Amino acid sequence: MITGNRENFSYADALKKARSAISLNDLKIDKTKIRKAANGSLLIEVMGPGGAEKASKLRDQIHEVLKDDARVTRPVTKGEVRLIGLHDATSPKEIIDAISRYGNCLNEDIKLGPIHPLRNGLFTVWVQCPLGAAIRTANYGKIGIGWTQVRVDLLNNRPIQCFRCWRFGHLKHSCSSKEDYAGSCFRCGGEGHIARTCSAPPACKVCRLDGRAFDH
Repeated sequence: MITGNRENFSYADALKKARSAISLNDLKIDKTKIRKAANGSLLIEVMGPGGAEKASKLRDQIHEVLKDDARVTRPVTKGEVRLIGLHDATSPKEIIDAISRYGNCLNEDIKLGPIHPLRNGLFTVWVQCPLGAAIRTANYGKIGIGWTQVRVDLLNNRPIQCFRCWRFGHLKHSCSSKEDYAGSCFRCGGEGHIARTCSAPPACKVCRLDGRAFDH
């Protein structure tokens, strides 16, 4: 995905520049699909087998061509699973390698949350990865990580949420709210720290302002 870094950025000119400098044949890319993303950026989808790896190579080459004029990323439709029953000797790398193996996805597309203890002495972790990989992994029911078999629960998709005003139904680029909570903790609503390191009780900032129950 190409996102311009300046106000007068021309996506048409950027695409022409990339096309003149990059050979899709050299990257073994047979078919691409181009469309506008929800945030106004230009999305180039690489079709066919091995699309993830080929898209990564295309991203790197487009970045070399456009340099600081644009931000070039490889967005992936994400899914989420929760792994339950990890041993305390399990490392984050072992978890990522297992998800990559069972889900058939790249390690760079996998994100882990903090590993939390359970009452039975085992551990659990939240995992975000490509949606297809999440579904494939969850279909196993249990997967082997190290010497342990852990349960895989597929989590429901989260609704679209603006990370500026924290309300649902729109994205940051189309937000018209005067409120900006981007620097606030997503768990307690406080300032100066992030949710991952927060030990305060949950307190939804938006629900508190709206006069609703906010202890979540």
